[in-house]
Amino acid sequence: MPSVPIFGSVGLRAVNNPEDVFQVKVRLIELGFAWLQADETAGPETMTVIKLFQAIKNGFQRIDDIRNDGRVDPNGETHLWLQASNAPSWILMPAGSLEEGFINTEIADTSDNHDFGTNWLSDTIRAAGAHYRVNYMDDNPSAPPITINDTSKPRGGFTPIHQGHQAGLSCDVRLPHKSGLVGGGITYKDARYDRTAMRAVIKAFRKQRLAIRVFFNDPQLVKERLCQAVSGHDNHAHFEVAPPARFNDF
Repeated sequence: MPSVPIFGSVGLRAVNNPEDVFQVKVRLIELGFAWLQADETAGPETMTVIKLFQAIKNGFQRIDDIRNDGRVDPNGETHLWLQASNAPSWILMPAGSLEEGFINTEIADTSDNHDFGTNWLSDTIRAAGAHYRVNYMDDNPSAPPITINDTSKPRGGFTPIHQGHQAGLSCDVRLPHKSGLVGGGITYKDARYDRTAMRAVIKAFRKQRLAIRVFFNDPQLVKERLCQAVSGHDNHAHFEVAPPARFNDF
């Protein structure tokens, strides 16, 4: 069991005993928030990372929600999540391959940096790709893979091109082409758009344990209750995951 022994609060408007601060920061670094320094100082970056961690465990798309208070209290919810066996980690998203049923074009795009997110999102993408590969691509060998685009920035937080995408719990998916090309560059109104493949993509995602929402404006797929129409989602779908139930083995 991961142990984070603290005796006072850490973070924003907290006691910040040096040893407690050190314990919290070391654990956050272990979980992939590696831009922190393993020291005894609870500065602004420490509080921002605590808020990011809280947004993740709360299932929020934004870190500025007031419920992300930037503070770790002994035996409080944030402290328990830090010690959970399934605590979220912050990682580079997988690149994918045809064999895996998905391709992450964002990884190859050096002009953008929305490449990071939680292991919860990564695992969901991988599982959805595997499901799509077996249940659709194997019977439709010319079909394109699931095409992943933006997730979150390297340190999470605000991004000017998305209202959410701050906490590594969501990704964008480009639209598949009937020609089999890797998705992108079209809307659901385009004659090149492959609705049958997109239906299979969304179903593969929705089969996953942590999947909660799909935003996409194709009226037929909305009618089928596979997705919700939201402004700005004509040319891509937005997938979101939720936190699992916390597991502490003590």
